[in-house]
Parts: sequence; structure tokens; C-alpha cells
Amino acid sequence: MKKFLTFLSILTIFIFGQISGATTLSGGISASDRVPVGFFGTWKVVAVRTVTTNEKMFAPSSVEIWNLSKLNDVITLTNPISGASASITVKDATSDTFTFQRVTGDGEETVTETAKLILNGANFTGSDTMVVRTCKKGMPVKVENVKYTLKAYKVSGSDIRSIFSSW
Repeated sequence: MKKFLTFLSILTIFIFGQISGATTLSGGISASDRVPVGFFGTWKVVAVRTVTTNEKMFAPSSVEIWNLSKLNDVITLTNPISGASASITVKDATSDTFTFQRVTGDGEETVTETAKLILNGANFTGSDTMVVRTCKKGMPVKVENVKYTLKAYKVSGSDIRSIFSSW
């Protein structure tokens, strides 16, 4: 169980990797400014694995609480249950959709993760895809991947503090 919770925390961090600033779109408009306001707030997120090359490596499902907030050009995702928190890079955004991508690695292992979320009122759906490439002496050894379907339900307001402010 502890291993599973650790994996979920790592998955959350991979999905919403840390950045030092926002990505800029053409015309000098920050990508974070294009994220629909409806995405900000507290969400119950259900992730269900749909495709994988390694069932032992990737959890079949998870249920988490996410809080998405924004300060200036930085969007932060916090999971109050696991304690995970990360600034996220917006790769693309439209009136109801936004996409994140994160690539991490140390040369021996590279993880590329892409999450696409689609807003529909007080819900969002989407997908999260992760590809883990392992190399030895610069040569590819194996590639593992997973795709999760995401469904989220808005719990409250623009951040978790708004849940408790009405009490």
C-alpha cells in the first residue's frame, strides 16, 4: 500500500512537473493566461489505466484530490492528501482544453509525460500518457508506457481554502 501511494505521488509530480516560469505563446501571451478560469479550484480526480506495456510498474487506478491555483504566470497543482506540489508548464491551451508535457531524466532513464485535460462545466476529462525509456551505455534497453483516462469533479472554488471559508 505504501508503495502504491508513493507511486501516486510520483505520478502526480510527473504529470505536473516543476517549472521556473510560464511558456510563452506567439504575440507575448503567456500560455498560463489562456487556461480557462474554470480549471482553477479543488477537484476529485479519478485515473484509470487504459493501456500499458507493464502492469506491475503502473497502478491500475487512483483517486486523488487536486488543487489548481495560479499566481502571476505560474500555475501550481497541489495534492493535499499526498503532500505533492508542483508548478506546471502549459504546453497548449484553448477555450476549454489545455495540455501539459514534462520530460525528465538522467541519461539512463528518461520519462516523457503528456496530460491533456478538457473542461466541461464543473467536470473535466482527459488523458495522461507516460513513456519511460531506459538506456545502458547510451543504447536503448527498454521502453515502458502507460495511458490513463482521467475524470474529475469540481469540489470547490478557486482553491482549497474556499472549502473551509464557508464553515
